[in-house]
This record gives sequence, structure tokens and C-alpha cells, in this order.
Amino acid sequence: MAAAELEDAREALHYWERRARRLPRRQLRRRREARAMARRWEARVARAERDRYGRGLAGTLLLVASEGRLPEPARQLGLRMARRTTQLAAVAAGTLVALVALATIATIALVAAVL
Repeated sequence: MAAAELEDAREALHYWERRARRLPRRQLRRRREARAMARRWEARVARAERDRYGRGLAGTLLLVASEGRLPEPARQLGLRMARRTTQLAAVAAGTLVALVALATIATIALVAAVL
């Protein structure tokens, strides 16, 4: 029974995550609903995993060994870290472009002043 509940919860979570990604940006209310439902199902999946495999390191190791996947909270943390890393890289690239542009302008101004 617990295995079926866990599998159903994972399928529902996958559905709501996919729906939140695929809805057009202009459908704010539907996207908000999909994100809220995904958060609810994340909690249910995490609870079902804890009930089936146990808590703590032993439960995590058992889940990884038996299914080859991380617990839901760890998976969500990894996704958030990947998203933040991408955002940080974009900001760093923008800053680098701005600095190169400023250095180019300063070099041109210096050359013009010398000549």
C-alpha cells in the first residue's frame, strides 16, 4: 500500500511540476496554482518516502540503494541551487560585459587625449 501511495504521489508531483513549466507566462493564476500544488505534492512525497524508508541518514541511504534516487527535499534543494547558480552566472556575465565596455571607453578616451 505504501509503495502505491508513494508512486501516485510522485506521478502527481511530476504532473504539477511539468504543468507549471509548460503554462504560458501570461497565465499567472494557473501557474501560481500549479506551483502551489507542486509544493503540496512535494511535501506528500517527502512524507511518503520517510514513512516507507525511514528518517535520517539510514532512510536516505536505503532510498538511494533501493531506488537510485535522492529524497524529495534533497532533489528540490539541488534544483534550487542549479537555478540560483544559473542566475549568478548571468549576473556575473553581465557585470563582466559592463566592465569590458567601460575599460574600452576609458582606453579610447585616454588615446584620444594623448593624440
